[in-house]
Amino acid sequence: MESKLIAGSFITSLAENLNSEHSLLISVSTDPSLEFTSADQKVSGLDWQQKLDSNEFFDFIIADLPLGMERERVKIGGSTIPLRRNWLFILGALSHLTPDGICVALVEPPAFGLAEGPNFLKALESEGYRLSGVFNTSSNLLSSTSIRPVLAILTRDQKDGLFVAELKEEEQARRVAQLFTQGKTADSLAEGIDLAGGIFAGFESLKAKLQLERLETQYKQYQTYALGELAEEINTVRSGETLIHKDNAVYFPMLGSSPVTHDLSELTIKHHNIFQVELPAHAKSEYVAAFFKSDLGGLILQSLTRGAFIQKLNKSSLLQANVALPEIQEQEEIILSHQRINTLTSAIMKLQKELALNPRNAAAIRFQIDGMLEQVNGLSEAERVMNMAREGESATLEFKESFCLDTRKGTKEKRIELSSLKTIAAFLNTNGGTLLIGVADNSAVTGVKDEIGKFFKSKDKFMLHFKNCLKASIGEQFYPFIHQRLVDVSGATVLIVVCDSSPSPCYLNGSSFYVRTNPATDELEGPRLVEYVQNHFSGKNQ
Repeated sequence: MESKLIAGSFITSLAENLNSEHSLLISVSTDPSLEFTSADQKVSGLDWQQKLDSNEFFDFIIADLPLGMERERVKIGGSTIPLRRNWLFILGALSHLTPDGICVALVEPPAFGLAEGPNFLKALESEGYRLSGVFNTSSNLLSSTSIRPVLAILTRDQKDGLFVAELKEEEQARRVAQLFTQGKTADSLAEGIDLAGGIFAGFESLKAKLQLERLETQYKQYQTYALGELAEEINTVRSGETLIHKDNAVYFPMLGSSPVTHDLSELTIKHHNIFQVELPAHAKSEYVAAFFKSDLGGLILQSLTRGAFIQKLNKSSLLQANVALPEIQEQEEIILSHQRINTLTSAIMKLQKELALNPRNAAAIRFQIDGMLEQVNGLSEAERVMNMAREGESATLEFKESFCLDTRKGTKEKRIELSSLKTIAAFLNTNGGTLLIGVADNSAVTGVKDEIGKFFKSKDKFMLHFKNCLKASIGEQFYPFIHQRLVDVSGATVLIVVCDSSPSPCYLNGSSFYVRTNPATDELEGPRLVEYVQNHFSGKNQ
């Protein structure tokens, strides 16, 4: 239900910002997902076009369509091409669109990045239409399937670029709609990104691209390659045949969720569903397999699979898969760490089975495990910071390069402290979030060591100063909802501030009220403030 409210908020806000005068809701899907109660006219069923006058036009059309319908050959833009029937419904909807109107249609992921998509968009352009925006919906928008559809906006205007964003919550979705109608974009999917050239291959592909760019910022020694640049040979076999072991090879499943591996003996699916990729000496197969098992590597592979329902990975797509490759010494260190982790995991599992039969050593074993957990948790938290930095800012994640240091002038500034405090207050007043102090806007982990050494001389004094700032500007009553700690991240010290959603409003310095509406902090005043406080905090203290 919440996902439908988010989509509904987006659509309603679009109509309001466009000052729509005549709107149409087309409902063909057997699993209705898009709601627009203010629509002037509603038609439904596969025969919906017969229920409209051919001379009737609308400035705002919402098309709630089924996904993955059978294909038909149709003449459009001077060419005859095969198209999904639900895409033909979009074409029918566009015939009722006013010159300055917009059509919002529910389509398969990755929008028109499927095989026949480029031909469809090219044909639409010849008819005077273009894809203007693509918006990722919530994963549970459809109750009958786990497929995550997207909303595509088509218009008659011929402006360059493509607006791309994710819809995560109601207020943020309304903000995205406003930014779209104003033609404003940022560098975040939570606000909207402008894709030059209008080429969109899916949200996973876009996220992977952004994260790879940030990875190269974090680790200068990484070099990104397409797998096709690295592969010396790609082998496949027919049904019933088996692959032959090759030194320094990686195995990729063509379909399903089996993991990538460097070990032929680990394969659990039939070999005719596997790509065997032989690599050169400067790309260790064990490292490459580990990379594609990571969250980023998994996202890259997911972005390259195709199919509205059954996701498949073909050879040409696999060759496009990017892999971040460090120097050979770094690869070997990562491989060794993976081996040690596997050895440790096996040892712990064995110990767990035998511990009940050896109670005399229980206390000593617990002491050793506590020490190991302390080390592992520290490493895990550092890695979590790096992951968040790669993902980029959002409604619940903000970066600040420093807490009080003006990095250009080298001076201590109250206005910079105030910037962090505003974010904390906004998180408290909205849905909570994490503030990383010591991470730059470009995701580089710079740390706060410089300001600690220059102004405070010790970490303890820095943390005391931070707590005093919280007390003076936010208030002691909010301490239970703010959790702060210093974490060492590859030699840099980062202050993590995790904020819960507060049950009562937080006014910065007793007067200013801030909220998060996207990857930014906004101040509310007057009627907007009163309405927000009444709606957001209603019943929280009961």
